[in-house]
Amino acid sequence: MLRLPGMSRVDVQQLKEIITAHRAWLRNERGGRRADLSLKVLRDLNLKGLNLPKAKLTGIQLINCDLSGANLRECDLFAANLAGSRFIGADCRDCDFRGAALQGADFSEAKLSGTDFREGSLLVSSGGSVEPPKRETWKSDKTDTAMNRADLTGAKLRNSIVRKADFSGAVLRNADLSGANFNGSTLKDVDLRGANLANCDLSGTQLNRAVVEGAFLDGAVLTDANVHGVDLKGAVYNSLDTSVTISVDDSAETQALIGEMILAHESWVTSSGLEGQRADFSNADLSGLDFSGRNLRGALFADSRLRSAKFHRSVLDLGDFSRCDLTGANFGASSLRGANFTGATLRRTDFSNCDLEVEVAVLADGKAREWPPRFNGCKLEETNFKDVKATRLIATNVVTKKIIADDAFLKLLAAGAT
Repeated sequence: MLRLPGMSRVDVQQLKEIITAHRAWLRNERGGRRADLSLKVLRDLNLKGLNLPKAKLTGIQLINCDLSGANLRECDLFAANLAGSRFIGADCRDCDFRGAALQGADFSEAKLSGTDFREGSLLVSSGGSVEPPKRETWKSDKTDTAMNRADLTGAKLRNSIVRKADFSGAVLRNADLSGANFNGSTLKDVDLRGANLANCDLSGTQLNRAVVEGAFLDGAVLTDANVHGVDLKGAVYNSLDTSVTISVDDSAETQALIGEMILAHESWVTSSGLEGQRADFSNADLSGLDFSGRNLRGALFADSRLRSAKFHRSVLDLGDFSRCDLTGANFGASSLRGANFTGATLRRTDFSNCDLEVEVAVLADGKAREWPPRFNGCKLEETNFKDVKATRLIATNVVTKKIIADDAFLKLLAAGAT
């Protein structure tokens, strides 16, 4: 924890004078002075190519500034607020980023070897009291941190929180990531050789083709992590649960094939089977894929893994999801009339606002046939049935725990068991 006096703004002329004095300091020239922009506020500035290595920037607020190609090597950026700023291709080797706020910051292709991104806190004097500095606000749709293709060799991120960040193609060789939270981040094609990921939370991450030879993964959490193309045999660990991972091919060829299957199925539906082809996604790992808004009436998904898959506002009447793992899947506001979920795992699955009514069809002989939604043998845990439309279900041998639903639906579920 570090204590400093309060914050203040700096104008462009002051900044130029500070940069000039720092340049002289680097050259050991007379009148030179190390740049100290601690607790200064800089907003919306073009600082491309800035040469300010070894500067003291503790608690600086660099809001929406462009420092692409800048030389900030060995700078002290402890507890800095870097929201929305761009460090594309910048040299930030051996910088101290402990406690820094990185909302929307872009470090793409930056040199970040030897950097320290661990936790840290800063206190400033204000009105006789000591408190954390008030950070400048920055509003943007882009809030995720970008580290794609950055060199983070030997970086320290122990116990850091870097959720939903993009590290695609980054080099993290021999980095300390132990205890860090990478929940929902993209780590595709990352070099993790020799890195320490002990007790690291990698839930929901995209680890496709990551190189983990010699990486220490003991106790890492891999729930719904996509490990397609990852050779875990080369990693080092005593305890690692890989049963909760997913393996989805994200190649352009596979994505194109799935898209073609969906289009052919929609044609099959609209032409009553005269054109196109019924989609059969059975026995596949389709976890995390987005089928939202599509017409997949009667599609086959039996025995597939669909963890965290998205079916929001889709038409899935008479769809076959028997024995599927639908943990964390989202069916919100979809039509599921007559759908078959027999034997499916529906842990944390979202059915809110879904149409679960009985599907009625008139057969060739003129007789009407009814298909109620089927949940026989399902595992329902924290499953959300809030505001669904339903009048009859078939639900024998259902295992339930902490279901989110109104009393009317719970009665329907109970009645379906008889």
